[in-house]
This record gives sequence, C-alpha cells and structure tokens, in this order.
Amino acid sequence: MFSRVRVVSGLLCVLALFALLQLFSGGMFFKTVSSDKENFAYNQRLNTLQQAMGTSWVSLVQARNTLNRAGIRFLQDAQMSGSGASVKELVALAGEELKQAEVQLSDIQR
Repeated sequence: MFSRVRVVSGLLCVLALFALLQLFSGGMFFKTVSSDKENFAYNQRLNTLQQAMGTSWVSLVQARNTLNRAGIRFLQDAQMSGSGASVKELVALAGEELKQAEVQLSDIQR
C-alpha cells in the first residue's frame, strides 16, 4: 500500500516539475517575443535613416557633378554662346539639389 502511495506521489512531483518547467519556458518565450518586437521597431527606424542618408548622399553627388559641369562649361565657353545649359542654370540646378540633400539630412537629424 505504501509503495503505491510513494509511486503516485513521485509521479505527482514529476508532473508538478514539468508544469513549472512549462511555465518557465512560456515566460521566457513571451520575453523573447517582446524583445524581438522592440528590435524590429529599432531596425525599421535604422532602415528609414539609412534610406534618408542614401538619398541625401545621391543629392550631394548630383550637386557636385552639376557644379563640375558648370565649371567646365565656364572654362570652355567664355562667351556663353554654346548650346546646352548655361553656367547660371547649372548653378541654380546644383542649388536645388543641395536643398533636396538638406531636407533629407533634416529627416536624419530628427
């Protein structure tokens, strides 16, 4: 009789241990999911900042190229009689590209 009670109480102890392990693993799972949610939001923000920085970089490179074109046009065509965009138009275009880069940089700094 007592041996059966010991076996049953042993099985109940093992069952209780498994229940505690199940609760512990469920809590750890919930903590991991919560942490992953925060990491995902952080990575989304970093991705947005990288896109803004890339767009800003492209605008700066375009402005540099436009200014180079304006300098070359100024040196080659002193009388401004050639075809194509004039030096003033190229400098104005470079100014617009710099404004676009500034807008993107302000997005990064927010």
